[in-house]
Amino acid sequence: MGARTHRPSPALLVSLTVSACLLAALSAAVRSHRVPRWEQDLLALLNHLPAGLTPVLVLVMQVGSYPAVFVAAAAAVIARRIGAAWTLLLAGNLAYWLAAAVKVTVARQRPAALFTDVVLRETITGRLGYPSGHVAVATALALVAARAGGPRWRRAAWVVIGLVAVARIHVGAHLPIDVAGGVLVGWLAVCLTRLVVGEVGPQRSVPALRATLRRRGIEVAWLAPIHGDARGSQPWQAVTTGGRRLFVKVTGGEQRDADWVYKLYRRMRYRHVADAPPYLSARQQSEHETCLTLLAARAGVRVPAVVTTAAAPGGDAVLVQEFIDAAPLHAVVEPVPPAAVRDAWEQVARLHRAGIAHRDLRAANVLVGRDHVYLVDLGFGADDASAEQRARDVVELMVALSSRVDPAGVVAAAIDRLGVRAVADSVPFLQPAVLSRAGRTALRARPGMLDSLRQEILRRSPDRDRPAAKVVRISRRTVLELLVLGLVVHLLLPQLGEIRTALGLIVHANPVAVAATVLGSALTYLLSGLVLRLATAGRVPLGETTLVQVAASFANRLAPGSLGGAALSLRYLHQKGLVAADAGTAVAVSRAAGMFSVVVLLPVLLPFARQPARILTHDAVRALPLLLGALAVLLVLAVPRVRRRGRAAAGQVVTALRELRHQHGLRWLVVASTALTLTYGLCLYLALIAAGPVPLAHLPPVILVCLVGEGVSSAAPTPGGLGATEAALVSGLLLYGVPLDAAVAGTLIYRLATFWLPVPPGYLAFRLLTRRRLL
Repeated sequence: MGARTHRPSPALLVSLTVSACLLAALSAAVRSHRVPRWEQDLLALLNHLPAGLTPVLVLVMQVGSYPAVFVAAAAAVIARRIGAAWTLLLAGNLAYWLAAAVKVTVARQRPAALFTDVVLRETITGRLGYPSGHVAVATALALVAARAGGPRWRRAAWVVIGLVAVARIHVGAHLPIDVAGGVLVGWLAVCLTRLVVGEVGPQRSVPALRATLRRRGIEVAWLAPIHGDARGSQPWQAVTTGGRRLFVKVTGGEQRDADWVYKLYRRMRYRHVADAPPYLSARQQSEHETCLTLLAARAGVRVPAVVTTAAAPGGDAVLVQEFIDAAPLHAVVEPVPPAAVRDAWEQVARLHRAGIAHRDLRAANVLVGRDHVYLVDLGFGADDASAEQRARDVVELMVALSSRVDPAGVVAAAIDRLGVRAVADSVPFLQPAVLSRAGRTALRARPGMLDSLRQEILRRSPDRDRPAAKVVRISRRTVLELLVLGLVVHLLLPQLGEIRTALGLIVHANPVAVAATVLGSALTYLLSGLVLRLATAGRVPLGETTLVQVAASFANRLAPGSLGGAALSLRYLHQKGLVAADAGTAVAVSRAAGMFSVVVLLPVLLPFARQPARILTHDAVRALPLLLGALAVLLVLAVPRVRRRGRAAAGQVVTALRELRHQHGLRWLVVASTALTLTYGLCLYLALIAAGPVPLAHLPPVILVCLVGEGVSSAAPTPGGLGATEAALVSGLLLYGVPLDAAVAGTLIYRLATFWLPVPPGYLAFRLLTRRRLL
């Protein structure tokens, strides 16, 4: 496969322009013209197809639903097509949200609002029809799948798009022009995705390259491409008629990684990126590499000698160097000699002394001879390099060498050639986000490599330890959180038609009940502090533990699953003199007590779990498989993690609980944990009372719903379970007959009292504890 490019090719630019122009023209026509007669006739024909086809078409139609984006991405991950998974996620989301934006702009209603003879064969949410979001998503997913699967998938992709389009018209959701607009939106989304993700460029033709070299006076007798880890270029090996071996690097105008899209992505994701401005042409990039190679050679760095440069047809640039008869580091079969390791660091030391940072010292760019090393491919290098750029070079090369050599030997050689300070300065950057894709692959092959390197460096320079540098601005976890929030919004929007009524109930809420909810929320922090104190057998004061729990309300807004509060508690207990094992055991015991209180309460609350059958609406029944599927995914993700992390801690927790039982503290620990759980349920009940009268008989079901909601809050990947908790609470209250507006209003009041209002006091408590050196 050729190198991946992020520069828009002419074909991609044409597709992008055509799809955008057609979509704009069609949208303008739909907005300014009435529905033509032919469109009405086609709607009537497809809408009145035999009813026996409806179940099949409805099933096929789900290919264009928003959850199908995540299903398709998961299938790609299972098939070990990670790149295709990210492309499917990006294209599907772009299609869905772009369709939503065009809907609002054009504001064309659905067929049932325009005509009286439309048969609705499926529950249709939303009042706007153009363009079809289902068809847009199906088109995006199908085109990406066809591009990844090859020519044999293209016909199947268009068949799927056609069936989804027919299905949406058949169920009465869209007019024919709506589905045509959906196809254009999906096409445009795929073009934008290709622009961001990049493409695989074509191989350069041998005759054209021969002609280019001939113009530079190089007659080639043999020419063949070199297959390997090349970025933004196509490497070749050439043999002249005189027997001279040459390395030929073709940088394509359509195959550049260091262009504006790639660098914009780096600036958005990473902090303190020092990329040079995007190159205006492939020749400018090639000239930059040539200049740095000559400067490195002048500084005594062992690099391939430059023979000549040339410009090829189509905007390509050609760099010709002497061929190095040595293997890349990752392809070396025999053990790497210690002399070669020392020489690699010697070359980097000379490079850095000349003020140059390589910035791409992965294994493919380190050629290993018998006892010496060549550094190649300075295309991403920088002169007048900063200390951070040099430190990243050190990290990348340490990982590349440690994949073949013992980390201790790598660190020793680095310190010997670079000095202790230069190697110690790399410690903050010993993290996967700094590495290239090849470096991250090496980490997966040897888990714990970064920790071994860090420990070896600090063993040799113990006074130079520093925290990890903040290099990532937007992580994959952040993107996942945004996607989860988008899915939650998608699931909740159809059910929040009465949001104005709910907000009105909040404005006119019972102030006494609201105040009681806030006081109940404050009581939970006192009880949480008491639980932590009891878990430590009274070795810490109640006032401080309560203050720690208030500070945790701030820390938990920054991490999912209450991880921030747990880390804060561990830090506090460590500062109070508890060893790490005892502190971890105390936090685990407090968590175990909370789970035990749930086990105690469930037999009492489950008899109240009877719900009226009339509450289960058609929408709820349809959403049930999706909710169960999400629960199954959470269990699949959680069980291995719990099994892996829980076995070691289980024995310590059981031992600690036995000691508490002998000290008669276990009983009070369970009582305090149960009271804490009941207080949360009471807060939710008071919040519902604030929104409107609620019978006392609803108190046990409300507590049960609160248990489920707080459990979702701990399992959700968003900070504090944001979004997922609200959805779980509203859904649970609806099942027990609470009206939708009251359920939404009560949930919002509850989350305001227990989630948002404690944040400012939590920040002040965090600052106070820090000032007192308790954290």
